[in-house]
Amino acid sequence: MVFEHFFEDSPTVYIVDDEPLVRVSLIDLFDSLKLKAVGYESADEFLSEADLRQHGCILLDVFMPGTNGLDLQSQLALAGNTMPIVFMTGRGTVPMSVQAMKAGATDFLLKPFENGAVIAATFAAIRRDAERRQFVAACEQIRQAAASLTPREREVMKYVGDGLMNKQIAYEMKISEMMVKLHRGRMMRKMQAGSLAELVKKLDLVATEFDIYQ
Repeated sequence: MVFEHFFEDSPTVYIVDDEPLVRVSLIDLFDSLKLKAVGYESADEFLSEADLRQHGCILLDVFMPGTNGLDLQSQLALAGNTMPIVFMTGRGTVPMSVQAMKAGATDFLLKPFENGAVIAATFAAIRRDAERRQFVAACEQIRQAAASLTPREREVMKYVGDGLMNKQIAYEMKISEMMVKLHRGRMMRKMQAGSLAELVKKLDLVATEFDIYQ
């Protein structure tokens, strides 16, 4: 399996583990799959050197000198970084794995692990990151489109989203139905919505995070 066949860009696997042999073996494994991998011997080195804007995932050891894996997970979450994490450990416990998964980890692997298991976990994590990035990009596109609306178009969008008919919108806005149709047509084009259902879907996508009606 070659990962470059599955992703438009080139994802990176960040390996954070204080054991040199683990880092080297994983880098070699991913290199054989033509998947970029970079190793770090500590959480501090990772935080100071890794480019977390890149698409990919993190393979993170739990027990390391200094900042451990669970603490690093918490720091990344507080910083707003949502790159998927796959934990690795040779001394895992059920409470530990539950804590990691509740905090957003995508998987929890026990050392020594088989190549197939780490490949599958990494693939799933990268896929999850790709889906998240696509969702964020779609939301940003919707927000930019909404920001381009005039005050009247924005008002019409609110009423359309509420399910009002053109005649009802005209009454609420105290304008002619012809003007409503004009504003509505321009609004739909700017929002790149071919139907009412598509418009509502776009508004629902960002409504919980951003009040684009106002």
